[in-house]
Amino acid sequence: MADRQHARRAVFAGGFAGVFTRVFTRVFLAAGLLVVGGAAFGADRANPDVETLIAGTDDHAMPIDRLTVAPSGAWVTRTLSADELVQAVGGSTGGTVGLRVEGDQTVRRVWVLGLPAGLDGNSLRVSGSRVDTEAGVRVERETVSESPRYQRLDRRLAEVEAEARAVAVAVEENALRRGIARDQLASLVPGEATLSALWRDDGPVADLMTRLSQARVDLIERQARLSDDRRRLQAALDEMKAEPTGWRVGVTLTGNPVDSASKSEVLRLEYRVENAGWEPIYRAALDTGERQVSWRMTARVHQQTGEDWPAAPMTLVTSDQRQFHPVPSLSSLTVGFVDPEQGGPVRPLAKSSAMLAESAPMARGATVEDPTGFATEIAINKPSVVPSGDGGVNLAVLDQRLDAELALRVAPQMGREAVVVASFAPSIVHPLPAGRWEVFRDGQQQAGQSVGTLAPDEPVELSFGVDPRLVIDYDQPPDERAEHGVIGKFRQIERVRKVTLTSRHERAVPVTVLMRLPTALDADIVVEPLASTSEPDERAFEGQKGVWAYRRELVPDTPWQIDFAYRVRWPEEKRISPF
Repeated sequence: MADRQHARRAVFAGGFAGVFTRVFTRVFLAAGLLVVGGAAFGADRANPDVETLIAGTDDHAMPIDRLTVAPSGAWVTRTLSADELVQAVGGSTGGTVGLRVEGDQTVRRVWVLGLPAGLDGNSLRVSGSRVDTEAGVRVERETVSESPRYQRLDRRLAEVEAEARAVAVAVEENALRRGIARDQLASLVPGEATLSALWRDDGPVADLMTRLSQARVDLIERQARLSDDRRRLQAALDEMKAEPTGWRVGVTLTGNPVDSASKSEVLRLEYRVENAGWEPIYRAALDTGERQVSWRMTARVHQQTGEDWPAAPMTLVTSDQRQFHPVPSLSSLTVGFVDPEQGGPVRPLAKSSAMLAESAPMARGATVEDPTGFATEIAINKPSVVPSGDGGVNLAVLDQRLDAELALRVAPQMGREAVVVASFAPSIVHPLPAGRWEVFRDGQQQAGQSVGTLAPDEPVELSFGVDPRLVIDYDQPPDERAEHGVIGKFRQIERVRKVTLTSRHERAVPVTVLMRLPTALDADIVVEPLASTSEPDERAFEGQKGVWAYRRELVPDTPWQIDFAYRVRWPEEKRISPF
């Protein structure tokens, strides 16, 4: 009897398990479609990389043809050929970004778009074989939202937002189906044994739930990526809105461009931009053994115009006389009394800016007569791309190796260090601007220094650091003071200095010692060297009155002593400085 009841239960369980398996299979297939559909959702929408889209720029149909860079500001030249104009008229998509053409075949107005915000409208110069000089030129501010780059980013942002909404719906559907699958499986459980068999590690339930969970993870990751894309696109759009808007220039052209030679220049624009410039960087490397200097001039060109400069022909200039200068005028210059009680002027204009400007030293030197408007011009042999940004590009200008006059120079009254001084004459035709020098001696970098304008045929004198192998002993006993006079009394002071130099070099080295003898500014002050003073080689070193120079080729380990003594005498009733 017990055996028959056990057999009936087994048959019942087996039949129920078969029904459960069929129902489970339908649930599994329904959920499986969701998993496959969710995976396909993310794979079918292959969109361009957002970072590439944000960083992308457009090639202008009217490219930069030449650059003239001043220390502050730059001149940009753009040209448009007949072929490029024909492409723009024909609506060709290739190479026409930045141009818009209006009108018929006889008269057309060409709009040059996307010009930088720093363009100086007063500097704009228009020329070309087809330009209608009587029609005038229109210069207008652009609207940021009309630029091609802004529209591309805005369209991509709309696509990302639409995709994000669709993914959010898919996440909700995934959660709903996972819940339905759990509820249906729970209502069909026949017993613990069958349930354990279905939920085993490699069973159908575990596999289904794993795939559903993985689909959810993929959807959530996709949500995060879309959210990040949206944030970056919106930030790029906000940045474009915050930047100063650029310019567009409208020029009227006559005739049919097809009638012109394909390479002929139908339009040329020249304009000046701010936020650009260049500065010199000099480098001098001294070889003490060969007594030669390798010097190099590099130009650091920088610009923040918002537009990357191509590797177009570039010229550096030292001054820009072509920029706009207003008509000179003067305002009234008023003079008023000062109120002694308040300590200020009675009238506000008593100390006007005009008066201050008149009393200030003139900052500019003599006018340079140059028909081009650019004093010295330096052509760059190997142009390079100059991106817009905080950095800059270093461009080679000059590189020369020259003989140098080398000496150790010391001024004991100022310091006890012997400085390696080298003088050389750069082979240049035009003056070069003042700048910072990077200095090297026998491969070791020394402290940098600033040097003034370099003139043709004038030597450059640089310090190449301290030479520790020249030992300097400076003896300065106390001054002797006295008062003398029979008819009139006077004061006097005698000062004695002794300098002893010893070289630890292996061979003779040139040494220059500078000593300073006071120079009297009044006839009642008498300055005279004492008899013990060593005779100098020069009494006015580099034109400085009272600066004496002693020179010698100092051989190793042989002391050289210089005696320097002088007397200063002046009337007793007067005081002198600095004694």
